[in-house]
Amino acid sequence: MRSIHIGTSFLKPGKPLKRQVLRDEIRDHLVDAILGGEFQPGERIIETRIAEMLGVSQAPVREALRDLELMGFVESEPFRGATVCHPSLEEMLAVYPVRAALEGAAGRLAATRITDEHFNKLQAALNAMIDAAQRHDRHAQSVANIEFHQVIFEASGNRTLLRLWQMMRLSNWTFVTAALSGHNLLELAQRHQSLIDALRSGNPDAVEQAMREHIEEAAQWLALSLDKRV
Repeated sequence: MRSIHIGTSFLKPGKPLKRQVLRDEIRDHLVDAILGGEFQPGERIIETRIAEMLGVSQAPVREALRDLELMGFVESEPFRGATVCHPSLEEMLAVYPVRAALEGAAGRLAATRITDEHFNKLQAALNAMIDAAQRHDRHAQSVANIEFHQVIFEASGNRTLLRLWQMMRLSNWTFVTAALSGHNLLELAQRHQSLIDALRSGNPDAVEQAMREHIEEAAQWLALSLDKRV
């Protein structure tokens, strides 16, 4: 079994990552590399070599690999470390109905509980998404996208929903959608305005439907994109 090839476009020596975003940024870099074919199924990912190339400790690399294992992009075995695998189309698409159900439930609850402070946070996150899109920064846009959706879970007032969403780390698929959907980043950002509009209506049914359709549409884009690659 081969080790990963050091020197790929995703590994850029001399550009240490910022501490506060290490785990998420390393994860997104690895996802990008796997989806782009830089890492092949069956290749080992050696923590020490990636940490050295990125100028970080092994801890955030290990944390990022745990996220990738949860997503199905790597498999870990005792004494062998992590190896790359590609989840099937069915496995990838199975995530979206689960996320749609959770986000729909959160939106329904948030419709009657959301405050001006929450709306300010949503607008700030949307502005950050648009700014990142204009800079063609996919990772930064995904971070702002996740912040946007987290505000809605917080506004729901249901801590169980928020914890479940966080523990399952379903938001990690935001970057996958951006990487594979074929839609430009500005379009992906601007589609969140309709969610703000639905929330301002205060109609639980409308918000739940908007949230579900938002996620289901992303799944449809992903399915079409992956079908074209086969």
